[in-house]
Amino acid sequence: MKTLKSKISIGVIFLFAFVLLLSVLGTIFINRLAQQSKGTIGENYSSVDYAMKMIESLGDMHDFQLRSILLENANDSTGINNYRRAKNIFERNLYQESKNITEKGEGEFVQNLFNAYTAYMNAYSILASSAKPSAADIAAFNRGYLAVRSNIFGIYNVNMAAIIYKSGRLQTTADAVIIYMLIVAAISILITLTFIFTFPSKIVEPLKELTQKIKSISEQNYDQKLEVTSNDELGELSSAFNVMAEKLKLYEAKQIDRLLFEQKRLESVVHSFEDGIIFIDENREVVLVNDTVLQITGLKEDEILHRIITDVAVRNDLIKEIYKSVNLKMAEADAEIKPIRIARDGKESFFNIETEKIVTYSELEKKETFIGNLILLRNITKFQERDKAKTNLLATVSHELKTPLSSINLSLKLLDDKRFGELNSDQKEVVNSLKQQSNRLSRVINELLDYSQIETGNIKLKFSSVKPDEVLDIGMTALMMQTSEKNINLQTFIEDDLPEIRVDLEKLVFVFINILNNAIRYSPSGGEIKIEVRKAGSEVEFSIKDNGQGISKEDCEKLFQRFTQVGNKSKHGWGLGLAISKEFMQAQNGKLRVESELGKGSKFIFSVPGIQ
Repeated sequence: MKTLKSKISIGVIFLFAFVLLLSVLGTIFINRLAQQSKGTIGENYSSVDYAMKMIESLGDMHDFQLRSILLENANDSTGINNYRRAKNIFERNLYQESKNITEKGEGEFVQNLFNAYTAYMNAYSILASSAKPSAADIAAFNRGYLAVRSNIFGIYNVNMAAIIYKSGRLQTTADAVIIYMLIVAAISILITLTFIFTFPSKIVEPLKELTQKIKSISEQNYDQKLEVTSNDELGELSSAFNVMAEKLKLYEAKQIDRLLFEQKRLESVVHSFEDGIIFIDENREVVLVNDTVLQITGLKEDEILHRIITDVAVRNDLIKEIYKSVNLKMAEADAEIKPIRIARDGKESFFNIETEKIVTYSELEKKETFIGNLILLRNITKFQERDKAKTNLLATVSHELKTPLSSINLSLKLLDDKRFGELNSDQKEVVNSLKQQSNRLSRVINELLDYSQIETGNIKLKFSSVKPDEVLDIGMTALMMQTSEKNINLQTFIEDDLPEIRVDLEKLVFVFINILNNAIRYSPSGGEIKIEVRKAGSEVEFSIKDNGQGISKEDCEKLFQRFTQVGNKSKHGWGLGLAISKEFMQAQNGKLRVESELGKGSKFIFSVPGIQ
């Protein structure tokens, strides 16, 4: 059988043969044309050139000769040199023309030119030696000059006539060559085009059909079959393709069965969870929900499944709140999403919203591909109830402790009163120690009360317009004693023309004092603390920077968590101060953050919107 390679080789040889034939014919015709034009270009043109140079040099000679005959003192050295040069040029070209006689009658003109030139030069010699030539002699001399010119023009005209004649013949030959070349080219083009449109189609058409079938298979349409009956490689390729299509069809059927089984198993697992599960694909279409989600949202399966979640959120407030929290979490990885409260059938339920990007590795694109989001509604009702009970217990205990603590503080004041008697140094030391412990216990109780307010959502804010420097004045005055005891150098910078802020002054001062107190506590004796207040966009920003031991990156991430102490865990509190400060800042639409590095101190920054 003929292979595809042999067919292509035959076609290439066929085209090469036509190109070679066209090249040989072109070479023959061009060589014929060159042979006919050889004499015209070489010989006749040279004779014409000789004649033109003789005419020019003869004119220069005759002008000099007339001046030397008719004028006195006309034979200057420059004129003589020019005359000799012109004479040499004339005689050299006359000699060269005598050697280049090619046309009929041209030799007679050359011989006459020799005779006329000899007579002309003899006449000049006679007149040049005559003292006073007559007019008749001058006229005869001029006639000799004209005779020379006439013979030169005879040579010129004979050669120009030959050039014109031969050019006509050459043009006729060229026209014939063009016609022959056009005929050969037309025949070659017709044969080549016929070959191009017939031969490649026998190869390309099966390949086009194969390409279309492959595209159909890529679209998972496996009912494809090639009808190529040739006995070459294309026939073998067609047979292999048909076998492949059959196997792909069988494989797809098996995979669909397997996927359906896995889908059913996954749905069974998902529906068995007590927590709510929503899966959204990359186009935000809900592709999977379980019964828990349907129960808490009150939706039916066909009202949420295979629908765009934003469309569902328009009709269901709970889905709207869930998707809002998911968007917030996606935009800010460290965003804190509060649990959602659902009241249904007279019973409260609490759910934490957790979301996770689903990414899979695409073998086709050789990279990780985002395929959707998994939203988990974790039921924390039991934990919320326990947390509420804990908060109530803390609030109750705090209130109960305040009464005996007040009695203790009153007793300490009475002991310190001189009207009840003088205390010795040891007794004063014991009383001062009791005062310190009482003050510490008071701070802890106040923090617990603030914490219980935050936990129960009962933070009571009294907003008012406040100048930023008022916060610094109150806070720094409250901590003046601690600053003096450790000899801390406070450096303050307050930017000019700061806008007023609308805040709860008491709560903002609590934040300032808590942060500054920590900075004093962790700064070395004689250290320095920088306090700055400046405008940052539409907000007023407070910053407190110490030169203490600093905080590690890991500790910074959990610094604002409740009941958490980092670094040197001294007995200064329960780790609620910064957690409460952050809650107070969020309640006033503010922000609180920390910038720190071990060994380089810490910088706490909190900001609130300014009044425009």
